[in-house]
Amino acid sequence: MTPDFYYLESDGQVYLVKDRGRWRFPKTRKELPCSFEAISVMLVAGRRVLFAKPNLQHHPERWFHKDDIPGLKNIDVIVQLAVNRSLPRGAAKVAIIEKGKVLMVRGARGLTKGIWNLPGGFIGYAEHPCESALREVREELGIRVKLGRLLGIYSETFKDSGSYMISFVYLGKRLAGKIRPHPEELESFKWLPVRQAARITKNPFARAALRDYLKYQKTNRKKTAL
Repeated sequence: MTPDFYYLESDGQVYLVKDRGRWRFPKTRKELPCSFEAISVMLVAGRRVLFAKPNLQHHPERWFHKDDIPGLKNIDVIVQLAVNRSLPRGAAKVAIIEKGKVLMVRGARGLTKGIWNLPGGFIGYAEHPCESALREVREELGIRVKLGRLLGIYSETFKDSGSYMISFVYLGKRLAGKIRPHPEELESFKWLPVRQAARITKNPFARAALRDYLKYQKTNRKKTAL
């Protein structure tokens, strides 16, 4: 399907064309300065914006730098929204596993509403992923955990919006304290067998991390048996 706009970006530089006093993305291939490699389609305000990497021999110094675009007044709103959409969002999660079962939560609001997921959330400004993971578990469940090894760093581009996320998932050990789920954050929580949790969760980061945990456990058992 032909996109409504073409979003070309190289080294943080964005190609725009001027149209009646405002700068916008190119709408047709004829308006493009070069060939490109298609990366992903964003859905922005009901429009299909194709994010692409231009094939260039030199750095496009005369293009707009994406950090400057939000502060400019004569920029089309689709450009403003798409540039914001292109910035990676960071998340941090914790897999708390006890006796072969992992603590899963079901969100009461936001993107994870009604979905079984690992506790965690967005990384705050100036936070390290570890700090975010600890804070989110404390806010959601009212408990403190000690983080173990990093299960993995995972990325995903979501087809419904085109947004891009990176998630850090840690193993965590629950410290003393009763689980008290925050009523505005969570609908419920449940201890589930790891394999079952990996199968039912719709969150790609939780699913990938739990599968990696199972692979790690299987590899360790083989090494122990040798």
